[in-house]
Amino acid sequence: MKQKRLFLVLLVSLLTALVLLSGCGKGKEKVKNDNVATPGRDKELYEQASEKLRKGRFDESRLLFNVIVSTYPDSEYLSLSKLAIADSYYLEGGSSNLEQAVAQYRDFVQYFPTHPRICDCYLKMAESYMRQMGAYNRDMSKANQAYRQLKSAQQKCSGTELKAQVDSNLDQVIQVMALHEVDVAETYLRRAAWKSVELRATEVIEKYRSSTFLDYALWLKGTALIEQEQPEEAASLFTELVRDNPNSEWAPEAKKYLEALGKPIPAPANNNPAPPRPGRIDRIRLIFGQNNLVIRKSGVMIDRKGRIDRKEEEKTVAPQSDAPNDFSSVRSGPRRVTEPQQTPEATATQAPTATNSAQPAAKSEDAKAKEPKKKKGLFGIFK
Repeated sequence: MKQKRLFLVLLVSLLTALVLLSGCGKGKEKVKNDNVATPGRDKELYEQASEKLRKGRFDESRLLFNVIVSTYPDSEYLSLSKLAIADSYYLEGGSSNLEQAVAQYRDFVQYFPTHPRICDCYLKMAESYMRQMGAYNRDMSKANQAYRQLKSAQQKCSGTELKAQVDSNLDQVIQVMALHEVDVAETYLRRAAWKSVELRATEVIEKYRSSTFLDYALWLKGTALIEQEQPEEAASLFTELVRDNPNSEWAPEAKKYLEALGKPIPAPANNNPAPPRPGRIDRIRLIFGQNNLVIRKSGVMIDRKGRIDRKEEEKTVAPQSDAPNDFSSVRSGPRRVTEPQQTPEATATQAPTATNSAQPAAKSEDAKAKEPKKKKGLFGIFK
């Protein structure tokens, strides 16, 4: 009896194992790999990724865009997908995402060096750094990166329509960096550390001359040189201050120094008003307002709501070939739709059909006119 029971148990176990193995084999046959390159699949993935991006599901959209990049290297959606990935990081924001945006824009520039949106990518990298800038009295590492990136964009995009935007952003960054140097120089001024005051003021004079703190920097450096017994160098700085900024609040102080040094007071070269700059109360507001920078929040191809700007794409991309679908590609250009030309025979055949279609409509109107009118009121008594 025990041997029979043992035999039955072994037989059932063997049959169960065979059934499981056969089921696993069939399951493997049904497994489908969605990342296999199939014709038209890149368009579907692009549509799905664009929809998720519009809903703010950044991680999911990036996964689908990455499938296009890794699986369809010859797709017309390749450049759009790589640019959309960079834009999604920029739109999502945050320090880590903005760093990823810079890396993705730089990768796009390396992949497509002749792309018509290269200057937009250069500018967007600088704006990514600008969004990470702290107040003027904090660390200036991100401001320095934004400054270098904008200077590079200024050289590479000098003949494009983005030049005005690059110059505007550069002026904003220069103003913040000049205010930072002046603020540090004032700290050294209170400590009578004259060499440090000279170095900080020199930074503004040599690198940030377009800022509104140039006249103040000239006065700071001139004062520091006087304290270091370098009157000739100081006199040249005071002369420049009085000549080029006659209405500056520091011009009277500079004139006193020139008179004490026995130097002639130069005639004013202009009548420009005093350069506007924030006072102490305004500086406190700037600390809480994070420098009051004006930065575009939209990406290169995608607006703030996650929608791809097709009109802007058509403006900047010249058509190269007819796209096989309704989606405009940066690489291939927007789709060109041409209306078919009608031949005289076609117009002749279409004309009678138009007149015939008008006759039933007229008959129906006559039929409606002949129909007896319904009586109004209760049983037709009251009209």
